[in-house]
Amino acid sequence: MAAPTPRQPNVHLQGLFGVVLGLAVLAVVLTLLHLRRNGLPVDPGELQMSATSPCMVQAIRAAGDHTITYAELDRMKARCGD
Repeated sequence: MAAPTPRQPNVHLQGLFGVVLGLAVLAVVLTLLHLRRNGLPVDPGELQMSATSPCMVQAIRAAGDHTITYAELDRMKARCGD
């Protein structure tokens, strides 16, 4: 009786696993960058460029001296339809 040969790993499954793992890592990194961006304050130049409609100008002025973050700016844009 012949000795059993060692089982060869399935190369296609290993490749698929590598691709899925790579996509998962990329998704986590992009999510963390998005969350970090939302907490950062918006610089004055970008605020000035965002004031493209009367609604946005009013929303930015209503914030007063409060530092506007990117998350707040995104909500303002969604509310004003920009």
